[in-house]
Amino acid sequence: MKNNALKLFGSEIINESAGFARLCRTGRRWGGKAILIVLDACLDSTGLNYFTVVVPKVNYFREKYVNSGRIAKCEDFKDISEKELLSMFKNERVWKAMKKICSFIAERDSGGNEIKTLKDWAENADPFDFKNDKLGRIKGVGISTFQYLRIQSGIDTIMPDKIIMNWISKNFKKVKTPYECILEGIRISKILKISQTELCWAIWIKESGELNRIKVE
Repeated sequence: MKNNALKLFGSEIINESAGFARLCRTGRRWGGKAILIVLDACLDSTGLNYFTVVVPKVNYFREKYVNSGRIAKCEDFKDISEKELLSMFKNERVWKAMKKICSFIAERDSGGNEIKTLKDWAENADPFDFKNDKLGRIKGVGISTFQYLRIQSGIDTIMPDKIIMNWISKNFKKVKTPYECILEGIRISKILKISQTELCWAIWIKESGELNRIKVE
C-alpha cells in the first residue's frame, strides 16, 4: 500500500501522478511525439509555471505544426525560421537548444521511430556524468532538462529541479546539489512505495496548486 504517499499527497494527486508516469513509461507522453517532448523539456527549463504556461504553449505548437502536418518529426524542426519561433516565444536560448536536441535525435533515428531513438539514448545516459554525454553537452541542457527528457522517454528517475529539491529538503533531508537530490529521491520513492517518476509528478502537482486544472496528456 502507498499509505505514506497518500498521507503526503492525497489520493487525487497520487492518481494524477500515476497517469502521467504511465504515459512516460509507455512512450505515450504527448502522443509519443519526440518533438513535443523536446519542446516541453526546453520550455520547462525557463522556470515558467508548468501547467499554466508550458503545457498551453506545447499544445499550441502541436495544433499549429504537428497536427497540421507541417512538422511531423524532429528532423523537420529545422524548417521553421528563427523569426517565426521568436514570434511564438521570445527566448532564443530555448529554440537553439531545441534545434540541437532535434538534430541529435534525427541523426540517430534510423528506423523512423523517434521516441524509441530517444529512449535508446535515455537508457544509457548517466546523469552523474551528463556533461560527457553528447546531448548533455548541448548548451541550454542542464541536469534537470537532461533528466526530464529521460523521464519522458520512459526511464524511471528523478528530475532535480528547484521544486523537487525544495520539497525534499523541506519534508525529508536537506539536499544541496542535484546529485544529492537524485539519490535522496530514489530513497524516498522506495519509502513511499511509488516510482521515482510518480514521485516527481506528485511533487510538481502538489506544489503547483493546480490540481483541478490539470489534464493528463
